[in-house]
Amino acid sequence: MPEKRLCAFILPYYGKMPNYFQLFLNSCGKNPEYDWLLFTDDHTAYDYPANVHVHYETFADMQQRASERFDFPVALKAPYKLCDLRPMYGYIFAEYLKEYRFWGYCDCDLVFGKLGHFITAEMLDEYDKIFAVGHLSLMRNTEENNRRFMLPLNNRPIYQEVLQSTRGFTFDESYLPTNINRIYQEHGLPIYLTDLSGNTRAKAERFELTHFDSSLGVFMTEAPLHAVYTWDNGVLSRSYFRLGEFATQELMYMHFQRRDMDVRIDGDDAMHYKILPGSFEPLEVEEVTAENFKSIRWRRLSNELSHRRKIMRGEVRFWKKRILSKLGK
Repeated sequence: MPEKRLCAFILPYYGKMPNYFQLFLNSCGKNPEYDWLLFTDDHTAYDYPANVHVHYETFADMQQRASERFDFPVALKAPYKLCDLRPMYGYIFAEYLKEYRFWGYCDCDLVFGKLGHFITAEMLDEYDKIFAVGHLSLMRNTEENNRRFMLPLNNRPIYQEVLQSTRGFTFDESYLPTNINRIYQEHGLPIYLTDLSGNTRAKAERFELTHFDSSLGVFMTEAPLHAVYTWDNGVLSRSYFRLGEFATQELMYMHFQRRDMDVRIDGDDAMHYKILPGSFEPLEVEEVTAENFKSIRWRRLSNELSHRRKIMRGEVRFWKKRILSKLGK
């Protein structure tokens, strides 16, 4: 019997992909031990790496797939509700996962570094669920583990409530008490909770990374840091000075949730670039060092930020007028 592949990330996405989706794909391609199974109705001709397998379908196809797996009505009315179904993908997409040891779910508004530098063999041997966040989690691919979302939480089968409601439960991650991680914890199942992500705080003018503290059950945001973030042929890192000492820290991935990101690179630059809070741009140097660090632009130009603020203020005024007009004021 051939050895099973390590992991397949299930990614259903319906609608137009983010404008930096090709950079996401490039970063997937630099993790050849992992596969991505993309289910989408976006037929844009992206340059897909060999480990990203595309299945073109409509959202109606996804609705039918989910409804066929349960003996009660599934309220999957809009794509955003798919977040609640993510912990169920091993059960819903079982036919696609037979050759994998693990499966996972992730967002596509991110760029990966080297996953194998962070997800270790020891973690894969010991835990049935790895990570507690929705933008990247892994699950052991066994029939028992793929049905654990059905286990009761506080003595009730919460998954049925999740599937039969149109509202969002954030069942895939640790925001509310009704999530998959609480099920693993309540039943004493092996789950790895340490947050290794580079999750950026939305809309901050500098990148501020937030991490989920599993002991407190809250997200903690680091202090603003003057740092240069780079992606170099698959390696994602940030360089900075702290207490007078220069350091470079490798990152597993960066998540750009709800952040507008301009793509100002193409060709060879797409394999070696810097990441600013609002854009992907050519890196001025071959390698970031203590000597050239201060010469590298690391944040958006002030006139660009001012322009974005003006646009946002204009949008607020526009919608305020629309609302007031509908109220007859």
